[in-house]
Amino acid sequence: MTAPVPTYQLKIVLRDTSPPIWRRVTLPADTSLGCLHAVVQACFGWDDSHLHAFTEPGSGRQFVDFGSPLGHDLSRYFDEASVSVGEVLPQEGGRLEYTYDFGDNWRHQILLEKVLPASTDNRRVHCTGGRRAMPHADDLGGAWGLQTVLDDLTGRATPAPEPWCDLVEALREEGFDPSGFDGGALDRELAKLNPQSPASALATETVSKQPLAGARGPCSCGKIHSDDDLDIALPPARPVSLAPRADLLAAARAVPLIDAALRLAHWCRDGRAVTSRNVLKPALGRAAVQELGLWAHDDELCALQPAELDSRLARLRSSGDLPCLDNPWRVALYTDLMEIGSGTARPGTRLPAAAADEQVLDLWCEALQAELDDLDDLEAIGLPPVLLAALGILGEEGDGLTTAVLRAVYEVPDSEWLDSSLLVEALLEGLPAREAPLIALLLLHILDQAAIVLADYQAAEVETITEEGRTGDHLLRITSPANFSSDNVPLPSSRLRLTTLGRHGLREYLLAAGVPAPLIGELADADASTLLDALLEYDPQSAQAEITSWINHRGQGPAAVQLIDACAGLEADAALRRLSAAPVLAQLDEPRALAVLRRAAASQVPGCAQSAAIALAAQGEASDEGHDPHLQMWGLIDYLWGPLGVADEAVVLILDQEGDSLLPLLEQAADDLWRCDHPATKVVLEVAGRHLKSYDKVLAKRLRRSATKVGSQRRR
Repeated sequence: MTAPVPTYQLKIVLRDTSPPIWRRVTLPADTSLGCLHAVVQACFGWDDSHLHAFTEPGSGRQFVDFGSPLGHDLSRYFDEASVSVGEVLPQEGGRLEYTYDFGDNWRHQILLEKVLPASTDNRRVHCTGGRRAMPHADDLGGAWGLQTVLDDLTGRATPAPEPWCDLVEALREEGFDPSGFDGGALDRELAKLNPQSPASALATETVSKQPLAGARGPCSCGKIHSDDDLDIALPPARPVSLAPRADLLAAARAVPLIDAALRLAHWCRDGRAVTSRNVLKPALGRAAVQELGLWAHDDELCALQPAELDSRLARLRSSGDLPCLDNPWRVALYTDLMEIGSGTARPGTRLPAAAADEQVLDLWCEALQAELDDLDDLEAIGLPPVLLAALGILGEEGDGLTTAVLRAVYEVPDSEWLDSSLLVEALLEGLPAREAPLIALLLLHILDQAAIVLADYQAAEVETITEEGRTGDHLLRITSPANFSSDNVPLPSSRLRLTTLGRHGLREYLLAAGVPAPLIGELADADASTLLDALLEYDPQSAQAEITSWINHRGQGPAAVQLIDACAGLEADAALRRLSAAPVLAQLDEPRALAVLRRAAASQVPGCAQSAAIALAAQGEASDEGHDPHLQMWGLIDYLWGPLGVADEAVVLILDQEGDSLLPLLEQAADDLWRCDHPATKVVLEVAGRHLKSYDKVLAKRLRRSATKVGSQRRR
């Protein structure tokens, strides 16, 4: 009998539809992506007659059906049958993209809303919600064609447009209601599916040309590695501190866009009539702008006198023409603050009853992430096709670029401004002269659009400097590619910095994209090994804050015991932990902690004894046992052994970064280092001697000569 697995609640949204068409389903977390493909097909009525792919935001990994007649390049794709939903969506808020029919380009966003407790019931897929009906749309031409059909269904006085006139007329005759959704019928359809786990799915394959479960496509070395062999984790972002949740909630509630969306939803409590395009009828739109004071968020309307404002609103032909109304209206619909049925807008299921409801912060994050996700559609955000063509990029291939740009914003220290000019210079460094300006334009335009979104959600402060002859319309000024060369790259004249709310929002965005984003202080309860491994990725300031929190959480005595225990062992991983432990041990100066260090220094435990003795010596105290007179040499070898266990190149990096302090130590001890009893002495001396040729040929030769003597003392 297998142990029960958690149940995932997923929200699947068909992108580029307004109001969005979406479905909410629950299924076992170990369901394979191949089975999730069948779920999406059923949810939206697709007939599975075209190719499809799942794309993981951030990493850009794509999962496809290896059993399709077309076949796939194993070096570029992964088998959807060999990975579970839980593996690609390990935590709430995680997202996955599903694209169906690469011609029509039907894009779906899959969001893990909740991880529900494990269920002992029979495994099955359930539909628990949804919005808007979906006609049969295969080969309809994509989301634009579908939107046209749905918009025209209620406009009977207008002839149906080509080439969809037959479909529109047929749907009219059937009495198709775009606002209707039959959740019960979909639930019965989903009950027919078998949510198999990857192992089960692979076991039932009659013909299997793909790798075994848990295997991936071949590496550049030509071999196929298992998940245990292949580390594809993205490097963590800079650790940060967040404002208290109560402060973040208050800030989210005060964002004009969110405030307007909430008030609009409450304003619709008695039902408000909408047009066939699901916006308020003009008279109601005018009333909403006046009664809710939405005009105050529109610079143009704010500049008008009352009579001029009335005249301007009287000429309103569509509620969608006023951004101060249309923007919060779309946010309210997307986040389910409102729902539309039978031509009437009413409050949705997620409308908080009180302004201080904690759900408001989650709604803010969800709306922000949705708008940031849209920036991956490069053509939709206004990038010239000629620029994309020059770089060999298709308009829909921007997935991951936005994540890279926003990570750069996130990495800027608190209260500091992102200097876009410096960012451009960093981007251009090392790039081919021909392509550098084009790449700079591409990323700067994404940053331009991201800055607009972040400012709208009060996630960032933006300053724009207007120069003579240059308007300040755009936050980051982009010039046509024809107007510059590699020596004439237009630098933007704007800068931005995150607010405390924006720091929280971008962290949630990065986490959903698969980027680890640690918080300072979250390791307070972690064991010493976890702390020391994590500190290797921290900048000095963040590391010090984390160390202080960790020590204070348990006291110096227990901290010393745990740290010394984590230093045990002579393998490279242990050496890396000792590398991290040194600055932590240096801060232990209370009598109880020093007593622990003295006992450890007098012990014979490899790694522990040396670490304790070195820590005591750094505080001016020699250990009782005196230890090996070559303790300093042992520490020097161990210092290089940790990075060497990762790769030879890591030693080169250490020498580049710390050569001023390391080279004198090596120079002083080069002829005697062979006497060191560290088991890695020989390999460290050989690698250091090989890589030091470009620094100091004489020193490199001395180290190699010393390496040849290692072990000779024991042999005698």
